[in-house]
Amino acid sequence: MAILFVASEAFELKPLAERLTGLRSLKWPLDYAEEGVWQGKRYSLTANGAGPRLASRCVEVALRATSMAELSASKLEGVVSTGLCGALEDSLEIGDIIEAVEILAPEGNERLRCVEVECDREHRRGFVISADRVAGTIADKQKLRSEGVLAVEMEASGSGQRAIAAGLPFCCIKAVSDRADEEFVIDFNRLRSADGRFSRGKIIVYALTHPPTIPRLVTLRRRSQVAASALGAFLASCRFQFRYIQPEPQETEQ
Repeated sequence: MAILFVASEAFELKPLAERLTGLRSLKWPLDYAEEGVWQGKRYSLTANGAGPRLASRCVEVALRATSMAELSASKLEGVVSTGLCGALEDSLEIGDIIEAVEILAPEGNERLRCVEVECDREHRRGFVISADRVAGTIADKQKLRSEGVLAVEMEASGSGQRAIAAGLPFCCIKAVSDRADEEFVIDFNRLRSADGRFSRGKIIVYALTHPPTIPRLVTLRRRSQVAASALGAFLASCRFQFRYIQPEPQETEQ
């Protein structure tokens, strides 16, 4: 059986990928897809850009690919939404690990229950908000804060909905890359492409035309790498023991 990991960007998964044996690329129509083995389990690592729709695509592609595989080792056992998140609680620091108890999706007013993961490393458990936009200012984060909500991210609602609909256990593990009292120097929401991906070209052009933002962007990149490294170590220490759940009933035409 295989565990599917879904992130936004490939670099969020690289520290975990470096630990896998037999790592190989997958010819899946995604921005990034590799698989390898860790402690006897097959891990499929995918990234396809920001937002729920692109994350859902990772699960759809994996389901289609594994359904055609003849080996039982290739069948999906569960789905892990992972990557970076923004802190909503003041006590959280860069690199802190968040395990979601439940995903709150404001756009659809939905709540997705997450399977608990066994891990001895220190981390926080609580509610995580999944929104299809970057919470880039302190004001944005304050609007999202409520009792028990630890962080905000962008992909878990998409991958979680698709996983649960297919009867697959789902969990969400994120690493903090920006604190609750910090703001981005760029409005990244304005630098996304039509399909939701962050446009590297637009970001580079903005930075070159606004030189004072460059040091802050370098710091953000460095912090993101620190958070990704902490995330990789945590994921490698987790014991994923998923159990099959009943798929959601599909609507039929009358």
